[in-house]
Amino acid sequence: MELGNSVRSILLRYINNKRKQDNNYFIAQIILDNFNSIPQLTIYDLSERCFVSTAAISRFIRLIGFSTYTDFKTACESEIGITHDYDKKYTTNISEETGSFMDEFAENIHSNLLFCQRNLSEEKLIELVEKIHDSPEVVVFGLEFASFMSQHFQSRMAMMDKRIYTGFTVADQLKVIEKIQPNTLALIFSMEGGFFYFNEKVVAALKKKNASIIVFTFKNSPMIERSAEDVIICGERNENTEGRLSVLHIMELLIFYYMKTIYLT
Repeated sequence: MELGNSVRSILLRYINNKRKQDNNYFIAQIILDNFNSIPQLTIYDLSERCFVSTAAISRFIRLIGFSTYTDFKTACESEIGITHDYDKKYTTNISEETGSFMDEFAENIHSNLLFCQRNLSEEKLIELVEKIHDSPEVVVFGLEFASFMSQHFQSRMAMMDKRIYTGFTVADQLKVIEKIQPNTLALIFSMEGGFFYFNEKVVAALKKKNASIIVFTFKNSPMIERSAEDVIICGERNENTEGRLSVLHIMELLIFYYMKTIYLT
């Protein structure tokens, strides 16, 4: 199964968006509280911990996008831990001083901002926001942090009467693509290019709709170039998640230039 986001993120999103605290709400909470044990638990074990039937567990698993409990367990077991977000020198050497991390983190953020300032011209930003304006429909996709930030982008663009479509999971994104017109504009934020490896079905669906794809990334690749009309390099350093701030930086630039050159004129 293609997720596009971690199982924990999907569960947290379900809890945060749930208006009513029903059985599914409590199942999600209990799974989160016992997440590391899930690969060892049978569906019967989990149903006992949740005080519900195995049928209720199966319904919830399908509700959040998994075909079977086995698929769900496999996804939990293969979940990438938080240490993968950081340079190994900070996660394998416990004596490494945290002060050095603070310095390196700040320097890398500054380096990325300078990279954008030097390599992303005002003319290019204006060209991008004009494409956003001229496209009848625009979708914005990403993984994890970029998915959350796409909602911020969606909200700000709505304040300027521009409707943006987004989706959190692969299933959400595919549903969005089903409804959009051909030849729409797709903005994909993927600092390491992982979107094109983990969300291949989404990329294929966009191509089928003949979408114009603009990619914002740190690492261009043949796979990206085969799919994208344009590739915007947003920085160079992402050893310790600095690239996440570049996502927000680029989005804020697009929001500002859309306001300045489109909305206020």
